[in-house]
Amino acid sequence: MSSRFEFLGSTAIGQYIPRQSWIHRRDPRARLLAYLAIFIGVVFTPDFIGLGVGFVCVLIFYLMAQIPLKPSVKGILRALPFLLILALLQILLGGRIDTDLVIGNILGFGVTQRSVFNALMLLTRFTVLIVLINGFVMTISTSQITAALFYLLKPAEVVRFPVNDLLMVVQITMRFLPLIAQTAEKIAKAQAARGGDWDQRGFNPIGQAKRVLPLIVPLIINSLKRAETMALAMESRGFNAGVKRSSYYALQFSWKDGAFLLLTTGVSALMIFSKIIN
Repeated sequence: MSSRFEFLGSTAIGQYIPRQSWIHRRDPRARLLAYLAIFIGVVFTPDFIGLGVGFVCVLIFYLMAQIPLKPSVKGILRALPFLLILALLQILLGGRIDTDLVIGNILGFGVTQRSVFNALMLLTRFTVLIVLINGFVMTISTSQITAALFYLLKPAEVVRFPVNDLLMVVQITMRFLPLIAQTAEKIAKAQAARGGDWDQRGFNPIGQAKRVLPLIVPLIINSLKRAETMALAMESRGFNAGVKRSSYYALQFSWKDGAFLLLTTGVSALMIFSKIIN
């Protein structure tokens, strides 16, 4: 079948690539917090200098983790049409003040220098975030994410926060996303075999929406059946999230993990306060 049916390959969750790199050997808690720190830095940095620092940091992560950049480039290309639409809306509908320098006119909307700057910032910010998120899912597995969250949220049990319930929801959600993508592939191929129109003819968002709509109802029904089956299986095996549980992973936080976390936190702070420093 054509690549237009490969929904599973387009799903970032579950695309973990095992390696013996320095990044992969770090404690999952350190990796999770480090990526979160860089994510916060990219989101809140006010200028291109901060985004440049974040992008260089992400590329260093890729090199140290020995993971390919090609999946991230594909992710950027898939999201590019929507990002361009958002950037255009930012240029046309962005806020304007009296001191803004008008540099042109599009469809009766005045284009200012500040709106163009904000649009370019939006494109760059989302590009860096896509590369960062893809790097994150390729260097930490779903089991490691669950184990890291288990240890990080464990102090919340003191105030009777249902940590086990939350982690079970997170784990099942991450496990189900690849299964949903696989089910969507099967439904799309079955519809195409029965004469459904799945031909891709250039960039046509309306046509793409019309092709996706017939997937929604059978996909929801299949997901509900799968969820009901899992709930019955867990109930029949006496599952109880409230019972004190152990963890498969015995995590050990070393000085290298602390140094890695401290370095990424410093980079994040540098990105956020880059305008002040500059």
